[in-house]
Amino acid sequence: MAVLLIYDQDNFMDIPSKDNPGLTGYKNVERKILAKDLTIEQKTVELGRNERNYTARHKCNDIVESREEGGPRGSMEWLSYIFLTVDGLSQKDGVRYTEPDGTYWRGHYVNMTGLIPDKDKNVTISLSEFNSRLKVKS
Repeated sequence: MAVLLIYDQDNFMDIPSKDNPGLTGYKNVERKILAKDLTIEQKTVELGRNERNYTARHKCNDIVESREEGGPRGSMEWLSYIFLTVDGLSQKDGVRYTEPDGTYWRGHYVNMTGLIPDKDKNVTISLSEFNSRLKVKS
C-alpha cells in the first residue's frame, strides 16, 4: 500500500505578516525586491523568480510524496505532513500524483475534510474514497 505525504500547513507566502497584516509573505518578498538598489532588468528577473516560487509552492492538502507502507519517517515530518495510507494503491501508482502538472509543481491534492488523523497523524482510506477525494489543481 502507498503512504502519501499530504502537506498540512499554510505556506508562508500566503500567511499575513504579523507586523503588517495586509502583506502576505509573497507581497513582502515583492516589496523587498522593489526596494533593492537594482537595475530594472535585475528587478524583473527577481520578481519573475518570486512569481515562479509562488506558483510552485506547497499548499495545504497537496500530495507531496508517495512511499511504501512501513518505510522510515523523518523525525520532524509529522510537523508538516499527514500520512495518508490508501488501501489498494501501490507506491508506484501513488508517485503519479506527486509529479508536476504543467503550471503546478504538485498537480494533485486531497480533500481532507472529515478525515481525522490519529496522534501520529496517520489516516487510512480505501482506494475508492481516495479517488472521490482526489482533486487536480486548476
